Amino acid sequence: MRNLAIGDIHGCYYTFRKLLDKINLSTNDNLYLLGDMVNRGTNSSNVLDLIIDLQKDNYNIFPIRGNHEQLLLNLLNESPHIKHKYLRYYKSTDLFNSKDTLKKRYFKLLNDMPFYLMNDNSIFVHAALDLSREDVFENKDFMLYSRYQRGSIKNLNGKRLFHGHVATNIKIIRNNVAQKEAIIGIDNGCIYAQKRKGFGRLICINTDNLEVISVKNIE
Repeated sequence: MRNLAIGDIHGCYYTFRKLLDKINLSTNDNLYLLGDMVNRGTNSSNVLDLIIDLQKDNYNIFPIRGNHEQLLLNLLNESPHIKHKYLRYYKSTDLFNSKDTLKKRYFKLLNDMPFYLMNDNSIFVHAALDLSREDVFENKDFMLYSRYQRGSIKNLNGKRLFHGHVATNIKIIRNNVAQKEAIIGIDNGCIYAQKRKGFGRLICINTDNLEVISVKNIE
């Protein structure tokens, strides 16, 4: 059994499929998806459908809520004009139905997503943990939106924190992994494949041995 984590997919369905093939995912593995599976890329519905299908096929897939999943849930309370504006901008109109609400299967998936998960050795969150608080899991907004880590790593209680949210150059990611840092971000900005040097990969990390597996954006 492996414990694996994948960073921000952002609708990059074909790249996600290729990475799953490359890691040879099995039903014995635990796969944590670190939020922002949707928006920006053009295949958000396919990404969510794949996650749902894998779960139905008894794969241990654990998606975590990111700010973009929260955005879609927040849109349910907005006017049709605001909904359409955001959905067009983020290329995610396929997630909503003709009644301007999230399709039922997507709503259930997103609404059930936790803000964090952890196992014996690791903590998984989308953005960050507020380690300055006595209860590091209290600040939900920090988990979704913060672009920096705050507080002492002593409050991780010996666990390693894995997160996404902030697109980071592949060299920095590999260096942090090599140094076995207590906090490791694995978002390489898959959607920036043609825009930024050192970015444009979807990354999976084996959190047990810190093996990094990645594929370039093929959308």
